[in-house]
Amino acid sequence: MNSFIYFSFLQGVFAFFAPCAVALLPAYIVSFISRNNVSNQSKIHLLLRALKLALFSILGILVIYAIASGFIVLAAELIKSYMKYVAISLGAILIIVAILMLFGKDFSVNIHMNQKKHDNEIKEAFFFGIAYAIGALGCLFPLFLVVATQAFSEPNTALGVSYIVAYFVGISLLMLVTIMTSIFAKDFISRKINFILPHMQKISAVFLIVAGIYIIYYQSSLF
Repeated sequence: MNSFIYFSFLQGVFAFFAPCAVALLPAYIVSFISRNNVSNQSKIHLLLRALKLALFSILGILVIYAIASGFIVLAAELIKSYMKYVAISLGAILIIVAILMLFGKDFSVNIHMNQKKHDNEIKEAFFFGIAYAIGALGCLFPLFLVVATQAFSEPNTALGVSYIVAYFVGISLLMLVTIMTSIFAKDFISRKINFILPHMQKISAVFLIVAGIYIIYYQSSLF
C-alpha cells in the first residue's frame, strides 16, 4: 500500500487530538452521560444511542472537511503545475511553525461550543462534529493542506482520493471509539484527555517536525 495513505491516516488520527478540538470532548462526554440516567438503560440501548450520536458527529466533521477540500481544489487548479514545490514549501513551513511552538508560540484557534442544551441530541451531535472539525482545522490546517495538496496532485485519481479518505477515517475512527466507549469509561477518558491537554502543544510541535521532514523527503523523491 502507498506509504502516503498511512501518512494521511496518521494525520487524521493526530487531527483528532488537536488541542483546539480535543478540549471540547470532556464537556460533551459529560453532557452525553448526564443527559439521562444511564444506569436505567440497557447496554444495548446505550451502545445504539452512542453509535447514532457518533455517526452524526462524524457527519458534521465530514461537512467541514468537504467544504475545506472544495476550497483547496479551487486553489489547486490555479497552481497545479507547481504542486510539488508548494508541498515542499508547506513541509518547510511546518518545521518552522513547530520550532516556534517549542519555544512557546501559540498558533491555536480557540473554538468554544455553546453550552446551552439542545432538545434534539442528534442536532447537538451534528453541531459538535462541526465545531470539532473547525477546531482541528484551526490548529492543524497545514497538515490537512499537505494531504489534500498531495491528493490533488496525484496522477492516479483513485489513489489521490484514498489520501483524503484515509485522513477522514483516522479522525472519524477516533471519534467513534471515544463516544462509544465514553458510556462505560467517562471518568477514565476525561482524566486522560485532561492529562494530555497541557502537553499537546509540545507533542504537536514534535509531530509537525516529523511530518515536515517526511513531506519534504516524499516530495523530493518524486523529482
